[in-house]
Amino acid sequence: MKRIVVGLVATLLTAGMGVAWAHEGHEVEAANEQTLTGEVMDVFCYLSHGEQGQGKDHVGCAKKCIESGLPVAIKVGDQLYLATMADHTSANNTLAPFAGEQVTVHGAVMEKDGQHLIAIEHVEKTK
Repeated sequence: MKRIVVGLVATLLTAGMGVAWAHEGHEVEAANEQTLTGEVMDVFCYLSHGEQGQGKDHVGCAKKCIESGLPVAIKVGDQLYLATMADHTSANNTLAPFAGEQVTVHGAVMEKDGQHLIAIEHVEKTK
């Protein structure tokens, strides 16, 4: 199980970095601008700890993991969207203060090979 989780996290990181580098200095083609509302997730704990890796009881750990540079995502229903910023930088500093909380984000949503990503232009805490 640990190998699967580590492999999946590595895949998510690689996919996110590939999008950022492949499109640096270029407009994202066929981007689908959307507004999503969901929970800010620390991807590693979510995938490796199940229900204990999310929600209000996990806020402290999630914040620490996101601040340390582990992948961050927005969970909308059953779908996980790996998060980056629209300017091709990490979303970790922007999203860490919202770990385990509901946010509304707006940006370009992309999907390839079953992976979903949102390049965030704007984020706000959901009331």
